[in-house]
Amino acid sequence: MNNENNDIKILKLDQGTVDGYLEYLKEAMRLEPDMMMAESVDEAGIRARVKDPFYMNTKNILAMAKGKVIGRLEYHFYGCMQDGYRMAYVDWVYVLPAYRHSGVAQKLFLELEKDCRENRINQYYLIRSTKPEADRFYHSFENANLSECPLLRKELTS
Repeated sequence: MNNENNDIKILKLDQGTVDGYLEYLKEAMRLEPDMMMAESVDEAGIRARVKDPFYMNTKNILAMAKGKVIGRLEYHFYGCMQDGYRMAYVDWVYVLPAYRHSGVAQKLFLELEKDCRENRINQYYLIRSTKPEADRFYHSFENANLSECPLLRKELTS
């Protein structure tokens, strides 16, 4: 797969790429259900969210090889009013197992960083996996800080 790295294209998730994205999600769910944040693929919900203005500030970039989605990175920008600091939060990154260790995730992060620079983002961050494979990947980042930080999470119900 390493020789095919140049054949990887990065596209945005939109109405034109949603079918490939759904196929990718189904395959990811079949291969590693414990890694997914949902128990099933909500096709109708995803198709609706791709058009919903609320989700337009959440960016999804897809890694494509031979017309197939093989990886995804989701992120959004936000800023601090007080000091004007501009940040990006990476919500999700996942590459199908057969395509790992071939530069796919690196290519997704390069595209993220390009978008961050274009939007004058000061830093991006994510809550990273500490599984050995992911940990090795994140330790390969140059000029990055890896920390163990406390997290508050509160579910809000309607």
